[in-house]
Amino acid sequence: MQAADRSVTIAIDELPDNVVIYKFEENDFIFVDLNKNVEKTENISKEKLIGKKLTETFPGVKEFGLFDVLLQVHEDGKARDLDTRLYKDEKLSGWRYNSVRKLPNGELIVFYKDMTRCKQMEEELYYLDKETVLERKKVQLLAQALEQTDDMVLITDAKGIIEYVNDSVIEKTKYEREELIGNKTNIFKSGKHTQEFYKNLWETILAGKNYHNILIDKTKDDRLYYADLKITPLFDENRNIQNFVSTSTDITSRIEMEKELKKLATIDSLTEIYNRYKIDDAINIEIQRYKRYKEPFCILMFDIDHFKVVNDTYGHDIGDRVLKALSRLVLKHIRKTDIFGRWGGEEFVVILENTTKEKAVVIAEKIRKRVEAYTIDKKYKITISIGVAEYQEPQTREELVKKADDALYRAKQNGRNQVVAA
Repeated sequence: MQAADRSVTIAIDELPDNVVIYKFEENDFIFVDLNKNVEKTENISKEKLIGKKLTETFPGVKEFGLFDVLLQVHEDGKARDLDTRLYKDEKLSGWRYNSVRKLPNGELIVFYKDMTRCKQMEEELYYLDKETVLERKKVQLLAQALEQTDDMVLITDAKGIIEYVNDSVIEKTKYEREELIGNKTNIFKSGKHTQEFYKNLWETILAGKNYHNILIDKTKDDRLYYADLKITPLFDENRNIQNFVSTSTDITSRIEMEKELKKLATIDSLTEIYNRYKIDDAINIEIQRYKRYKEPFCILMFDIDHFKVVNDTYGHDIGDRVLKALSRLVLKHIRKTDIFGRWGGEEFVVILENTTKEKAVVIAEKIRKRVEAYTIDKKYKITISIGVAEYQEPQTREELVKKADDALYRAKQNGRNQVVAA
């Protein structure tokens, strides 16, 4: 059967952030793609960047710190953020916030924001005369300056009553300004956070500290969205809190993409069960659990008997249908605590938690009989051969898998459609 295509197509021009995709070549990162927001932010055309090396195009990237973050994500696959800092070279200067993720095909995707205007506004807030903060009119003038940003900006009093919202809040939450002014910020509550979560938020800002977190909020029409929220207290001359300035960015598209990337990293795209990477990880976890609690566990390794005949006789499309149908059937007849995945081709693995070899053989036999009795699409009959192996310390994951694979090989040598335990 032909391998499933694991490539990812991302419509990055539809994303609100600046988005760049890199690949690693010759100890550098090469521009693969970027969206229109990047062209606008950096005042440069896509054609001048695609295929170029990052360090040659933006020579300040190493001192800025982004190159090291890209390298770390490339090497270990763990997502990382680079906090807001100043990028500067001979041609370009600006404050940037970067978030780096690794795609399933090995390329890196970077979401970043131009924070230059926000930094300028923070400086304006910082240097405001203390008496000015007490004057409502000056606070409103400051808020008018904040209209220039796409971020959602609210100003509340010390009790959380909304005094000001910019146009971005109106546009993204679907509330009218009159519905928000005079109301508390809990109008946006989604019900997705605990009371303890909000208690921590208020304890932080009432102590005069800045607050930064990701919230799930709700619009007037009940749409949930992820907001990257920052809250800054404003003080009078006696260091009493007078107002809070809240700035937030809708990062829903980024969060949803991260969820999709996580799914692609662990789920087999054809059968929609776990893939080999996830099974390897799950076996390692079971080994660590065994070492700590001495709970027995087994793995079943099985494949479809004479699957090549199915592909050769009916074609790969029918072969794919058989693999999907088999996956659904097995899922129905294993426990919720069992872990089931596609090992590769027509080969599958089931991890049986807290199960001895004797019990695993009984479970395997039940699965084998279910498959033998089942007719796929009311016309295709298949059988499977199963190898059973119980973990024994100090085996490694590779040794356990080989033991199950050897048992599977013996089951096939003995005539197929049977269970053999190692």
